[in-house]
Amino acid sequence: MPNMTLVAKIHVTGGQPTVEEVFTGGYIEATSSPKDNLDLPGRWVDWENRIPDPSWISVAWRGDDDHLHTGARTALDRLLKDAHTEPYAGAEIDLPSWRTFATTRGDHHLTMAGLSPDLWAIGHTTTMTAAVLQQDGTILADAPHSPSLTVLRDWLKQWEEAGRPAPATYTPALVRAGDGWDLRLSR
Repeated sequence: MPNMTLVAKIHVTGGQPTVEEVFTGGYIEATSSPKDNLDLPGRWVDWENRIPDPSWISVAWRGDDDHLHTGARTALDRLLKDAHTEPYAGAEIDLPSWRTFATTRGDHHLTMAGLSPDLWAIGHTTTMTAAVLQQDGTILADAPHSPSLTVLRDWLKQWEEAGRPAPATYTPALVRAGDGWDLRLSR
């Protein structure tokens, strides 16, 4: 998913990789052609709107969506049109902490969105419901009693109870995956 980056420092000894450290970081996305809109990620965008303002959504369940991306389009529309909004009751959002925590949930319905320029949002969507927390502390959902909002609130409660862990506090592990390795984080 775009903008869900964590950097791992890996040391290889005798052909065996081990993780020395994990930390926040990023990279400059390489694309096959010049980007005309720097607010829009170069890949892994499942639906985007350019008018009236740029907005986009990236869903972990893209393999379950149809070839027209109807589910992703619907989820983005639910977050943009007549969305239920509420302020997050916790302290200011620590985006690297929240992003890493949400990712480690391993939930197939994890979603990243850009609902307005320079405001990323992370949350939970399905083809029927949607809820995200924007980095400015605004929660948006398709309805006040949305199933996705219930999941998001549960994740936020768990995040707060865990003490808003920094990415470097997770225990990293490399797991063999096909011809390569996957990085897994646990607490």
